This record gives sequence, C-alpha cells and structure tokens, in this order.
Amino acid sequence: METLIIEAGHSIGDIKLGMSKEEVQQCLRSYEAKCNKPPGSFTKYFREEYDSAGMLEFIEIASVSSRYFNCLFRGIDVFKTRASTLVAMIDEISPYVRDADACRGFAYTFPKLGLTLWRGNVLNEADLEEEWFKQLDPEIQKDELRNLYFESVGIKHIE
Repeated sequence: METLIIEAGHSIGDIKLGMSKEEVQQCLRSYEAKCNKPPGSFTKYFREEYDSAGMLEFIEIASVSSRYFNCLFRGIDVFKTRASTLVAMIDEISPYVRDADACRGFAYTFPKLGLTLWRGNVLNEADLEEEWFKQLDPEIQKDELRNLYFESVGIKHIE
C-alpha cells in the first residue's frame, strides 16, 4: 500500500502547495498507475483549490483514499486513528482553534500547522455506551463507527 506523508502547510504525498493544476494532475496519474487504477479514478479522493495565478493553495484528501494509501502525519495514520485521540495528539504539537464548530467535534483547524481535520457526523466513545446506540441494528452500529474517525484532512500554507 502506498504511503502519503502529510506535511502540514506543505504537501500531501507528492502533491505540494504551489503546484500548477497540470502538475497536480500528473501526480494523481502517477498514483493511479502505481495502484493499477484507471485514469481519473483518484480525482474523487482529492479536492484542490487554486489561487488567481492557478497555483495550488489548498489540498484536501478524503478518508476513502485509505483503501489505497496510508495517510500519515508525523507517523500517525490520520484516517485510522480515532478523532478524539488524533486531535489530542496534534493539539500537543500546536493548538487548534477552539470555536463553536470545533467544540461540537466536526472541524478542527490548526492554523500554525496549516492543517484542518473534518468529519460530517460526530460519534464519541461515550456514545457507544448510550442506549440509543446499543439499540441500533448491528449493521447500522458498524456503519456508525466510521464517525469515530475523520473524513478528510486538508492543508494550506501556514498562517
């Protein structure tokens, strides 16, 4: 399995902030070739934003990419580490912005690292002991467990 190193404020794997769209597409094609996937198949795992000069200023990778990539930030797999644990570990390196969204557990922004973690639904360890969770069908419980983890990681230039 390919490993993508997330360098906060700099890159996700070979995709570096400041690249042109063509350079980013070339990196994606390279990943597709390494994983024997058809052209264009990895574009759904990445979201890019470009500045007015056409240079990459933000890149985000989705957790579904973990089928093909180990996504590591400082040796920590960001999609296989529970959100609460991951936030605590990164918060020791650099504090996240404590605003209303972060307090609810959806988004965590680490501005000094140029790093953002996001998930669409929040499930915490305590929820696993709640009656509402225990009463769910086992298949639904299994599906809900994915909400213990982040769905995407984004980087931008360090503020």
